[in-house]
Amino acid sequence: MREGFQILDRDNDGQVNREDVVDMLTNLGQDSSASAVSQFFPPGKPQTVNMPSFLNTLSTLLAPLSSQQELLNAFAAFDEDDSGQIDVKELKDALLHTSPEAGERAMTEREVENVLEGFTGRRAFGKAMGHGARGEVFKYPEFMASIMGGAEGEQKDQQDQ
Repeated sequence: MREGFQILDRDNDGQVNREDVVDMLTNLGQDSSASAVSQFFPPGKPQTVNMPSFLNTLSTLLAPLSSQQELLNAFAAFDEDDSGQIDVKELKDALLHTSPEAGERAMTEREVENVLEGFTGRRAFGKAMGHGARGEVFKYPEFMASIMGGAEGEQKDQQDQ
């Protein structure tokens, strides 16, 4: 998400402005009309966005796509030992080879890499060690906390109950 902000912040001033968003939407072939851009910069509100505001806006926009519990359940299906970690190879394979829903396109390998970036690491010692699995893992509670604003803490609360 930080990379996304840096791409939008063309002049590296720590702020994304209306023109930055218009350029990005135009380059993506999306509607860049004044009315489309006004959802990001409503009249009477600041006409620039800093990194924290950007992340907060993204969380708000992404939240309706899947409920937090739905997303957590999807990740948990891959979490064989309830450690909050998913084998990266297995997750990449599923993301790249699952048929998309009607009207959507499959993810590219680069898109998958971009989503996982910053949320991977080596498997911590735990239940999976008996299987000799010490490969790269995706730490989905951290990912969810990043996009949903605190989901990691909520997941830990649920596990403690």
